[in-house]
Amino acid sequence: MTSNIFSILNTAKLGLLAQQLAMEVTGNNVANVETAGYSRQQVQLTPNIPRTTAVGQLGTGVLVAGIERVHDQFLFEQIVGEGNRTGEFRVRQDIFAQLDILFNENLGRSLNGEFSAFFASLQDLSSNPGGLAERADLLAQAQSLSSVFNHLGNELFHIQRSIDFALVDEVSEINALATEIAKLNEEIHGSETGVLVANEQRDRRDLLIKQLSEKIDITPLDEMNGQVSITLGDGTPLVLRSTAYELSTALNGDNQSFRDVFVDRGAAGLKNITATIQGGEVRGYLDMRDTELSSVIDRLDLLAAGLTREFNRVHQQGFGLDGGTGVDFFAPLTAKVFTATQNTGSASVAVQVASPADASIDRFRLTFTGPGAFDLVNETTGAALGNFAFTSGTPFNLAGGLAVTITGTPDPGDEVEISTAFGAARAMAVDGAVLSDIKKIAAGLTQAGDGDNAIALADLQNAFLFDSDTLSPTGTSTLDEFYSTMVSQVGVKSFSAQAGFNQQEGVLLQLNNRRDSISGVSIDEEMIQMIKFQQAFNASARMIGVVEEMFDTLIAQL
Repeated sequence: MTSNIFSILNTAKLGLLAQQLAMEVTGNNVANVETAGYSRQQVQLTPNIPRTTAVGQLGTGVLVAGIERVHDQFLFEQIVGEGNRTGEFRVRQDIFAQLDILFNENLGRSLNGEFSAFFASLQDLSSNPGGLAERADLLAQAQSLSSVFNHLGNELFHIQRSIDFALVDEVSEINALATEIAKLNEEIHGSETGVLVANEQRDRRDLLIKQLSEKIDITPLDEMNGQVSITLGDGTPLVLRSTAYELSTALNGDNQSFRDVFVDRGAAGLKNITATIQGGEVRGYLDMRDTELSSVIDRLDLLAAGLTREFNRVHQQGFGLDGGTGVDFFAPLTAKVFTATQNTGSASVAVQVASPADASIDRFRLTFTGPGAFDLVNETTGAALGNFAFTSGTPFNLAGGLAVTITGTPDPGDEVEISTAFGAARAMAVDGAVLSDIKKIAAGLTQAGDGDNAIALADLQNAFLFDSDTLSPTGTSTLDEFYSTMVSQVGVKSFSAQAGFNQQEGVLLQLNNRRDSISGVSIDEEMIQMIKFQQAFNASARMIGVVEEMFDTLIAQL
């Protein structure tokens, strides 16, 4: 077989079409230079099947083998792996920033400043125990101190609630992302036949997976048919090919009716994954709501409850101008009972603060071991206090000043928690009797009207009342020191969260920069490609013109 003019014409035509397609791909790259998640595409060219001639094989032009996106799968997996840490640190940094503002001593009213003003007014009263002006000033300072406790307690609770609402939004966004990923899986599977690759859909799916990784810890798994399945950190499926498993939230009665996170596994039912979520913004929200903020609230409540109990204890020992004694200055503490929602028995627990001066402000957990016995744990200190027997309907003393009455029949494993400090900061207030009559303020230790009890009350400012996270007669911290330690811990954790986020953001930035250098569109490179394809197109067109001249020459010879 020998060469012929028609073969040359076909070779030129194939070159013309290939370079035209290459120019089109280049134009698409340029158009998407700012498109988020877009991967640069390039035409894969391959020689056409050669034909055999008397002198050997002769090429017959070029074919387009496909259009592929420039993609580094290993780098993509690294970015996804770092996404959940970035999302978690971002949430922690944002919420700790709110706490920094809330506890900033230089902004608005500070609790340390309120302590100083309150105890200074007691010193003034001790100098003139019969002075109505000094009593009115003490009352005003006490109300101001209570209002700061109320403000801090309410703001912390509102932050917790806002986190709870944010979790609902996060779950909705995760469901939307998972649903779209599943839809794209189906589209990609239906579009990719033979050498065809759904580049745009794959880019879109990768972008959604990256966004999903910052919200919750995930592991993408490539399937043989071009689809991607996604599991959570504990292996629970979130997307299986074209099926997305929906997340939901539900109130947890054992956690102040905050929300837990569930995944719907279809026929297998709902699974609570709150404790097994390992990263992402969801983990950050859960940790801040249930651990960090709960710890701060518990310490603030402990401070308010400790001040209330100790101040009332000393105040009850004194006498007012009206000769009365045994009066509370702050509204006395009340016991709260929390019954576990999973309890199956019929036991009911009632608690009264029988001796406010002695009642513990720690949090206790009763775990019933039988119809007439329970194990007792001090959850504030973590100490196991032993097993105790009780008689249904008969009050018994718990923790010094709590009168507990258990009625009904508990089942083994049923749990009840008791706390007098819970919500103390939000509820702190001056007692109604003192509010209505400032003469009831017990400044003296005798009815003669001395100021000795006011001095004893003022001495509480420098008394070592607290030991770590509990009120203790052998404490090592004053009221100011306990609060300052709490604020300092918030500051340290805030700094750590900020540093962690900055570091993680830097890691992700480097990975994204590497991704852009490999898969991103460079205008300079595309211009070079454009010129190259343009010249090749012109050459192929020129070849067709040469073939036309050859035809004219042949025709002229006929």
